[in-house]
Amino acid sequence: MRRASIVLVAALIAAGCGSTPAPTPASPAATAEVLGPGPRHNAADVAFVSALIPHHRAGIALAGSVATNPDARTLAEAIIVTQQDEVVRMTDWLRVWGANPPASTPPGSAPAAPVRALIAHQEEAVRLAQQEQANGANPTALAYAEQIVESRTAQIEQLRQLHALA
Repeated sequence: MRRASIVLVAALIAAGCGSTPAPTPASPAATAEVLGPGPRHNAADVAFVSALIPHHRAGIALAGSVATNPDARTLAEAIIVTQQDEVVRMTDWLRVWGANPPASTPPGSAPAAPVRALIAHQEEAVRLAQQEQANGANPTALAYAEQIVESRTAQIEQLRQLHALA
């Protein structure tokens, strides 16, 4: 129990520092110590994470299309790295909660206007996170939803500025 408390405090401190996401736990067992079985979760938490995993996979593909633009490369690469980490973390959460992670789907073709498509994609992530904030119960998922609203809103603003330059 003492180790779990230390892990939880360390995770909370890491989550509060800077705008980068907290590091992925080393193993599902480490995730289990932070998330459960104690912390409650509900169907909204499972739905939120289950919707975000394929959403993030699509976002990674979209960001890859945007990364070909030299002006957007740094932001796109940051989105890719962050969302890859988040997919791993959310998959672990679902396993801890006893839910099956969604299956991988092959990426679609690159959109004609990738920056505009990525803006719409990030706006959808904000909407999903706001639904979690309204209906979720798990403290970790709720904190993650708040992080998504903040980080994706900032990314949307940066993408809009890039789109205006194009």
